[in-house]
Amino acid sequence: MNKATKTKAMQGIRTFLERRGFEIIEDGWGKGKSRVDFIAREDDDLVFVNCNIYDDEGNGFPADKPDRVSCEMAASKYLGQAGDLEQSMIRFDIVSMLVLGESRAMLRHYRNALSAV
Repeated sequence: MNKATKTKAMQGIRTFLERRGFEIIEDGWGKGKSRVDFIAREDDDLVFVNCNIYDDEGNGFPADKPDRVSCEMAASKYLGQAGDLEQSMIRFDIVSMLVLGESRAMLRHYRNALSAV
């Protein structure tokens, strides 16, 4: 996938989140090896959102399995540097995009992706 397509896809995901009431507070945050595509607020939740973007190969969405350790490590690093944050619940979401063409895509939003359910 070329860089322009990925940039356009990430902007589309950002727009998707904002239209659903997410307030983006960090975009492309990283420290050391830890990376988070978006850190946002939704109501009282602090949400760490990682994005997966796929080219359409006719197989639909691949399975998205988050790595709990790396997600929690990134959150720990962010919270350690963020300083004075209000008490809030922390959640990890995944947004997957399947790029179907130049201006068409499908999105799947996994809320609370680390939960067992």
